[in-house]
Amino acid sequence: MKIYDLIADNYERIFPLEKEKIDFIQKLIPPPAKIFDAGCATGELALALYTAGYSVYGVDLNTAMITRAEQAASLRHTQMQAAENTVEFYSEDMRSVHTQKNLSAVLCFGNTLVHLPNRDEVSAFFTSVYESLNPEGFFIFQILNYDKILAEKRVSFQIKEDMNFIFKRRYEFPPGEKVDFIIEFTDKNTEETQSDSTPLLPLQKKDLYLFLENAGFKNIRSYSDYKGTKSDLSEFATVYTAQK
Repeated sequence: MKIYDLIADNYERIFPLEKEKIDFIQKLIPPPAKIFDAGCATGELALALYTAGYSVYGVDLNTAMITRAEQAASLRHTQMQAAENTVEFYSEDMRSVHTQKNLSAVLCFGNTLVHLPNRDEVSAFFTSVYESLNPEGFFIFQILNYDKILAEKRVSFQIKEDMNFIFKRRYEFPPGEKVDFIIEFTDKNTEETQSDSTPLLPLQKKDLYLFLENAGFKNIRSYSDYKGTKSDLSEFATVYTAQK
């Protein structure tokens, strides 16, 4: 997707890794464990988990992101030559999870899930995740709070800026079930501004719980942050956990 090519080189500065996210994962799934990271972007989370003792299989459709992840992994492998765990990156669709078995967890952060084309594909993906997990495995994902967004027909995205770039986002709400996600990236060094868009599937809490239950998941929970605060659907983004 061109939209993500625009930000691949600056992804870590636009979306820095949150320590709370790693802590949240570790509380649910202590290492060593085998994890599938769906929509891994440039691999920062996967590499942090690898360093913490996990084996991670990261996938992302954007080849520019995966190239950066592979470069970082090569350096990390060199630094951890004696490590028994592994980290691998592939330019694949998240639905390739069906090829994996006996996973301790499937992660899907960064609003990745809503890039699937329709609700049937989301339901099928949840079933594949369920089947790929070991008997005690967890599915952990995070998306924007579309209950609030659809009710208000707006979302306030923070502008990200440093000495090299300005990154802006917005939603438009055309007729139909999808929203249009539009980004604008300005390179301050060249003074060039580029923009692109992609349609997203705005999944609401009731739909997600239904898909999870139909796939067979239990102990379904939703949180407003990675500190474990219970969701009241007033948050900007929601974190979901479900256990096989």
